[in-house]
Amino acid sequence: MSIACNLLPSSFSRAGDRKLLTRSITILALTSIALWALSGVPCLGASKSYADCVLSAIAELEEGRTRESLELLKQALEINTNDSLAHVALGLTLLMGGQVADAAAEFAVARSLDCNCAEAIYGQGLIALSKGRTADALSLFCDAEAKDGTLGARGAIRYAKFLVGADSEIDSTDADDEALLALNAMNLARRGQWQDALSIWQRLQPKAVRSGFGERIGCSMTFIPSKCIAVTGWPLKAGFRSALVDRSKLPSVSGKVVLRADLSKARSVSIVSFFVDDKLVGVTNRQPFEYAWDTSYFANGVHTVKITGADSTGLEVSRKTAQVLVNNTGVNRQPDRIARDAVIWGKLRNILRLKPSAAAINYNLAQYAIRNGDNETAVAALERVMAADPDYPGAADLLSKLYQKGDLTNLYGVAGAGKLIALTFDDGPKPETISLLDALKQIGVKATFFVVGKQAEAYPQILKRIDAEGHEIQNHTYGHRALEYLSGREIEQELFKCAAVVRSITGKGMNMLRPPGARYDRLVGEVVRRYGMRLVFWTTNCVALEGTARERMTNYVVSSAKPGAIVLMHNVDRVTLGALPAIVDALRQRGYSFVTLSELINRGKNGA
Repeated sequence: MSIACNLLPSSFSRAGDRKLLTRSITILALTSIALWALSGVPCLGASKSYADCVLSAIAELEEGRTRESLELLKQALEINTNDSLAHVALGLTLLMGGQVADAAAEFAVARSLDCNCAEAIYGQGLIALSKGRTADALSLFCDAEAKDGTLGARGAIRYAKFLVGADSEIDSTDADDEALLALNAMNLARRGQWQDALSIWQRLQPKAVRSGFGERIGCSMTFIPSKCIAVTGWPLKAGFRSALVDRSKLPSVSGKVVLRADLSKARSVSIVSFFVDDKLVGVTNRQPFEYAWDTSYFANGVHTVKITGADSTGLEVSRKTAQVLVNNTGVNRQPDRIARDAVIWGKLRNILRLKPSAAAINYNLAQYAIRNGDNETAVAALERVMAADPDYPGAADLLSKLYQKGDLTNLYGVAGAGKLIALTFDDGPKPETISLLDALKQIGVKATFFVVGKQAEAYPQILKRIDAEGHEIQNHTYGHRALEYLSGREIEQELFKCAAVVRSITGKGMNMLRPPGARYDRLVGEVVRRYGMRLVFWTTNCVALEGTARERMTNYVVSSAKPGAIVLMHNVDRVTLGALPAIVDALRQRGYSFVTLSELINRGKNGA
């Protein structure tokens, strides 16, 4: 068989092309060989190999960054469309991004390329679970396990059975399989072995921790029949277009194929280069300008053939490409094959495999804590549930009941507190907070810090010092987002991610919220009050004086001071830091003392 391409004149010219083709001519002249075969030469100028692209995509996927993973996998598929690995990774990326139909198509392609690809079959099982087709999921997971017993599909098989009430097993053969451990815990509880079940959930809890105590990346088990898996990753926009072509419309080739350049319309061509998938496989400067391509050295599947023509100076003057379907019976070779690379497939499997969701783990821990009369532990666990999934059935109502509720009116100052003032600092902790803590310690003042959860995660030791030195810590949301523009679910996550982070570092809860930028609306108020929290604002706002002069800041705070005042400062403005000793000294001379916000409220209730 032969493939002929008409090489038409073109007007483009690139210095890089001229240099490359000139080098090829020189090599031909020195070696006196009319045909230079380079089957194994990598694509010149390629920034990443196929394996690099897939590995980088998986690294992005491990953090839930589906958009970045998608772009890297598109690059991988431009290099090699015939390896199941990239298609499985792409299927998982699309599933995590919410594009279920496209994900199903990619898993199907992976199976068509490799009928024994257990990961692709497992992925199809995940899609079936996401659609509530438990019986189909069970069949697919069993098929995946039969294809490859090392995949670790037993947990998924048992979970599918559990969802239809057909699993009562206690399996202790794999002490590291999280899915099996969680199923064991559920079945132990059914048998009344509460303490054994509790110990398993306690063991699983730290495994499910990620930033902000959000839900686990990938697909996780909720143990809720109506929504049996939670799928977590950045949402992808609809309209993904696969890089695949309709294989049925491509010419099928096998064995040795003659690639031939038809120069009838490009007579200035003196040298012809042949490429397969952007890899240079042959060069000739002699008639009839053809190359015998042995397709058996390439994987069965789609390949792109490119033939370029250059004039006597080495300038590329024409180019033609075509796609073909290689189909060699009994052959499926791949140069640089990574189809079963243990490291890459292992990383992908870790994301693909089902694990118990963070929400499910912590909800079960909360139930056991309530059973044992330990409401404080129950609240801590439920905060983590709400951080992961505010819609987890029963969690919001249970947490609302457990939170202690006091005065829930918005707080701007405290009447009846006498000559007491609360200094409050927003937006920390930061490295500069250390200087602020040093200053507060030197002047003997206890303050209240409204902290941002992300900052607390970044600087836990500073948060610990704030707590250890007797200052109060309250909620300023997890990501410092404007709450009035968020949904109720998003508001809850902002509150409870911060609450869970702070409690994990200090062991203490929070019952007050200062909304970033004071941006709030009716919905924010409803959410905050539902959980017994109080919105806190200020009597004196120093923001307009920040970045000006110490004297102006000092005069402003001292002149606006009144009994029960709440002073808003930021963590940490240079002017604020410099003015703080003078502010405290002047107000003390006027008979004022400084307390935390909670103490100010208590003194107001009881009378100063």
